[in-house]
Amino acid sequence: MEDQTDEISRIRTILMNNPKGSTIEEIAKKLPLNRTSTAKYLNTLLISGQAEMRTFGRAKVFTLSQRIPFSQMLNLSSDLLLILDQNLVITQVNEPFIRLFGFSQEALTGVPLARSPFMPFVSESNMALIQKAAWGTEQSKIERFEINGKGYFFKIKLIPLVFDQGGQGLAVILEDITELKKHQQHLEQLVEQRTLELIITNEKLVKEIEERQKSRIALEKSEKKYRELVEYANSIILRINDSGVITFFNEFAVNFFGFSEYEILGKNIIGTLVPSPDTPGKNASDMMQTFLTPADAMTFHEMECIRKNNEKAWIAWTSKAILDTTGNPQEFLVVGMDITQRRQGEDALRQVNAKLNLVSSIARHDILNRLQVIYGIISLLQDGIADPRYRGYLKKAEESAIAIKRQIDFTADYKNMGLEKAGWQNVKDSLRQSRENVDLKGVNLEIFTNDLEIFADPWLNKVFFNLIDNTLQYAEHGTTITVSYRESEDGLDLLFEDNGIGIPLEEKEKIFERGYGKNIGYGLFMAREILAITGLTLQETGEPGKGARYEIHVPNRFYRIP
Repeated sequence: MEDQTDEISRIRTILMNNPKGSTIEEIAKKLPLNRTSTAKYLNTLLISGQAEMRTFGRAKVFTLSQRIPFSQMLNLSSDLLLILDQNLVITQVNEPFIRLFGFSQEALTGVPLARSPFMPFVSESNMALIQKAAWGTEQSKIERFEINGKGYFFKIKLIPLVFDQGGQGLAVILEDITELKKHQQHLEQLVEQRTLELIITNEKLVKEIEERQKSRIALEKSEKKYRELVEYANSIILRINDSGVITFFNEFAVNFFGFSEYEILGKNIIGTLVPSPDTPGKNASDMMQTFLTPADAMTFHEMECIRKNNEKAWIAWTSKAILDTTGNPQEFLVVGMDITQRRQGEDALRQVNAKLNLVSSIARHDILNRLQVIYGIISLLQDGIADPRYRGYLKKAEESAIAIKRQIDFTADYKNMGLEKAGWQNVKDSLRQSRENVDLKGVNLEIFTNDLEIFADPWLNKVFFNLIDNTLQYAEHGTTITVSYRESEDGLDLLFEDNGIGIPLEEKEKIFERGYGKNIGYGLFMAREILAITGLTLQETGEPGKGARYEIHVPNRFYRIP
């Protein structure tokens, strides 16, 4: 037996060294061995599948088998793999096969293919291919499978193989090409659509060259239109890198600043268009970081810039990062709008308001002085008049004077409303600031707003002050004020609730009217007006008898939660 193994090993070596093949006589001569013994050993190799024989006329040429050994097949790929022996009994299944089809290893291994749970997926044509492949002919085809209600496309490969022990078998390899097939189908649909479009287009054209010419002209027009849009847009459009170096300067920017492209391209925007920082401790790098930080939806970076003739101009800048393939900014598109006239108007308005406030302050001071005189006269008259009827008149006059003083004080408090620039206000900070200016009289203020910010007038704390003060005055037996929020599709509602007696239905809108309520009746009216400056609304939605609930509605893009 050992001699036979040695001879077979020597024959395999000869065949390996002669990949084109050798005849029995050539092999017998190289062993050396007689022809009969050599033929016997070659038949053993043929039967075990280790060698193949081709006939050329009367000559028989032997080569080593090209079939892939079973031990290598298992490590070929992560495709779905089913191994059959020569009787088409399943001997091995890999994990991807079991996982996708949902079969257990025990339900498949050692079971004839015809009686296995996989058989319903094997069509008659596929069974014929399997039987054909079992005889030594490799087969492949593409098939669609329905597995657990989901469709899959597989490229089926049927590869004859030889086990390590010499037995023959068959590898059934299922390569999942579902995504590729879907992509192919999608491309076919696109091709079909495009073909239809071309047919429709060709019906209107005489020659294909004319269509191409029209497409080229249309493309040139589109590119020209884009260039004109950027070059002649009524806005300053720049492209700069992350260091601030200018790489693009549109025509409007050239005309506005007075610099030619030659003079400005390659220069840093800081120190040319935007003055270098003169604030102690702030360098150009810090300023560049601020400049390139994209402004939020409600604000711009407003900066005083310099033209070539040293004339100063106010520009509202906004920037957008242009990302590379890795998601990192490689350049920034910067758009600027000239707001010089608006800033000049704002400065003029501030000066006018300052003068009006001065006049109003003098007038208030004079009126308060006159009221003090009226208080004194009323006090003297009250001491000298005993008639109850006339004393009643004096009492009404005194109350009117007190009401006038309250209104004068009110105008002093709200003289600057709406003059400051709206911005992002932290709700929790504004509430705490309002709480410090009012005596809560034992009422507990609970704040559940996290880091919520809303875009509102800087007088937002006055709104909260008025809501707290209103609760303290009217929420009988109230012990707690709760501030929270809820989001919805159309924005956010800031909820201001107490556990007092609530607001009667007939008064839910009246409480926001000017002059309604105790004292001078301007608190809730002014709260609504302050919120309206940035488009916020205020209403009372509480249930009478269960406490008041004020809802401040904040539209989308007017709030943020960092």
